[in-house]
Amino acid sequence: MAIHKVSKAVTRSSVSQSENVGFFKRFAMVFESLTIVLITAALMWSTRFFDMTEFVMNLSSSQPHWQLGNIITLASISVLGLLVLLTRYSLYLRKKMKLQFVAEEEIKRLAFFDSLTNLPNKELCQDRLEQALARAARNNTSIAVLFIGIDDFKAVNDQQGHVGGDKLLKQIAKRLSGQLRSGDTLARITGVEFIIILETISPKDNINTFADKVLLKLTKCYRISMQEVYITGNVGVALYPSDGEYGKELIQHADTAMCFAKEKGRNRLAFFSKELQEQVNIKKEIAEQLRGAMQRDELVLHYQPIIATHSNEIIAVEALLRWNNELLGDLAPNVFIPIAEEIGIITKIGDWVLAQACQQNKTWQQQGYPCIVMTINMSVMQLAISNYATTVSSSLTETNLDPQYLELEFTENTLMKDAKKSIVQLRELSALGVSIALDDFGTGYSSIKHLAKFKLNKLKIDGSFIKNIPESAGDIIATRAIIALAKQLKLHVTAEGVETAKQCEFMMTNNVDSMQGYHFSRPVAAKAFEQLLQSPSWQ
Repeated sequence: MAIHKVSKAVTRSSVSQSENVGFFKRFAMVFESLTIVLITAALMWSTRFFDMTEFVMNLSSSQPHWQLGNIITLASISVLGLLVLLTRYSLYLRKKMKLQFVAEEEIKRLAFFDSLTNLPNKELCQDRLEQALARAARNNTSIAVLFIGIDDFKAVNDQQGHVGGDKLLKQIAKRLSGQLRSGDTLARITGVEFIIILETISPKDNINTFADKVLLKLTKCYRISMQEVYITGNVGVALYPSDGEYGKELIQHADTAMCFAKEKGRNRLAFFSKELQEQVNIKKEIAEQLRGAMQRDELVLHYQPIIATHSNEIIAVEALLRWNNELLGDLAPNVFIPIAEEIGIITKIGDWVLAQACQQNKTWQQQGYPCIVMTINMSVMQLAISNYATTVSSSLTETNLDPQYLELEFTENTLMKDAKKSIVQLRELSALGVSIALDDFGTGYSSIKHLAKFKLNKLKIDGSFIKNIPESAGDIIATRAIIALAKQLKLHVTAEGVETAKQCEFMMTNNVDSMQGYHFSRPVAAKAFEQLLQSPSWQ
């Protein structure tokens, strides 16, 4: 099998290193045999100084009833017994050595091979890569390191259990092994990450072709416990010598390229480059600054009004997070929000936004402004928190805000990440009395079946459909279809991204309930929004 061929190829370098381990134990029988031979030789050499014949004759004369034949018989029996003992001892040592050798081989396998797939592990992969780099340096050739990341594996584990997940990993390893050339190396370095080392490679076009074949193989149907399973993957590539001269450096750069490919979508290929590294460095700097943003009071909320279509009055407001950093300046939410999710602080930021928005809405009510609904964007990580409704309830209680004046917005992709859990969470939130809105509708992959099950109150049409109205006939048809669907589901319809009077007129004609966009106002600070509450500029 291909896996075993790769395993044998990769272990060549490690065998020589392990031969010196336990040298004296491995050859214990040889040393004991040499000891016996030396003792025998010493006894024979001692006969030069000790007359054995005279000793035997004296022993015989002291025992009158012994005959020479008796003595020879006793001596022969003793020698025969000694030979039997030596033979048995030799067989015992041989068996013991064999068991020890098998145990050492098993220890070596566990140390350098993945126990599930029988592929080389990270340590052996790095060792093999260093050897390949040494050969490439001597022969002036190139090497490609492909870092392969598998997506959707958690869903398989959740559905099929760990046994099903293990079967999937074995099938993945088998498929990847089938793509290798003679001399290439495949290793499993973490749970769902693999590395392929391609020696003596040609230009990038050949790597592109190879990577495309790998991704094509990965995405084909798997059968696990009589069920069809599909996965996706991403590949990052680093080349020797242009992207690094050391093994760990190349693996790290290939990993960086894979992460970049993953951000761009599914089944993507990316090559490492200096430009990509610069993006990674900027991302790291953003992450570093973002961790302390709340302590430095750098986060602030801006507010954009949501207008009733037929009355032109403000009926709601969306709270939008802004970040101004002393080193990085103003950063857009689509830049820092994904990073906040990656580094695990989005729930902390989300809780702050929730508390601030509720408090601000209550403050406006206390100042005598008309009661409006405060809309807040929610993250997929917030929805994943068990009993998140408790957090929302606490914020409402602490700010004394009535639940009817709070609306939580979720995108399609957020809800569909785990549709069953989302249904439960939305029901708990809806039970508090808050409104639930589906944001950016039309850009995700939710189904009508799930839309009916989610406890939704509002549907927001994504601005990408509105932007080209009335010029685009296709967008007009799509927007009207979304409006009709929302009306059938008895949902309030809000159009995002309304920027022109003609778009506003279209929404009125097609019975859209409310509108939001630059035609009315950009997101503004709290003080500026109070001015809009007093005297709207669009009326």
